[in-house]
Amino acid sequence: MSKKDCTWREYNIHGSADEDQPVDIFAMTTSGEDAYETFQYDIDNTIKINIRAEAEYDKSTGMSVWKGSEVMCTYLRQHPEIVHKKKVLELGAGCGLCGLICKIVLGPTSVLISDGDHKVLENLRFNIKLNGLQLDNDDASPSASVVDDESIIAVPQLIWGKNHAVNFIKQYGKQDVIIATDCVYMTQSVIPLFETINEVLDNTSGIFLFVNTCASACSIETVYEIAEDAGFVSLKEEYWYHEDDGEQRKHPVHVFRRRK
Repeated sequence: MSKKDCTWREYNIHGSADEDQPVDIFAMTTSGEDAYETFQYDIDNTIKINIRAEAEYDKSTGMSVWKGSEVMCTYLRQHPEIVHKKKVLELGAGCGLCGLICKIVLGPTSVLISDGDHKVLENLRFNIKLNGLQLDNDDASPSASVVDDESIIAVPQLIWGKNHAVNFIKQYGKQDVIIATDCVYMTQSVIPLFETINEVLDNTSGIFLFVNTCASACSIETVYEIAEDAGFVSLKEEYWYHEDDGEQRKHPVHVFRRRK
């Protein structure tokens, strides 16, 4: 755990107004090394990306690889110009698949692979090192970022909401592209999500890419309404196919930009 990280966990958002204790919506609490599996993604049979994830859910959905991240990776590989030479931020990154694909394959200027949950951040930093990207130490400051001929990578904590976002940009600045996948499954998360995007996204040409393939109590129509209230418009909706249980199914990639 970085000394800059607070001990926030994802389940902190699931409390009710009548209870001081958060509601644990995750059924499994497997711990130890047996909780993890390593998944390998082969990119064009030349690049291998390894992801350590939990075999069962702990206290965060961020400890597993979700279908939405795979859909987003397919989309970005088909449209590399979206992130090439751009400053990229992944929100609610979980195991970090999208951010690692960006860093290793697509050539951005920088990649910030963020999450709010401090346990997820520990695993994210493990996955960075698992793929040969050595951080100087476990601190998420720029001095701990990996700098090479292609791009910079860092794993900072970013809890959604305006105040956290304002502090975040003091250190990392505005971002050209923001990515989020399968990380909105409760309506109460969407407003702080767009508060964060509103503060962090570049004011001129920045875009926000969103994929949601998992079950969610928040409909995409609600996401669009909250986005519009925050000053964003949907540019387009592209469908990308993904194999689900042996069947090819299409999933939308939503692209948002500030209203002009």
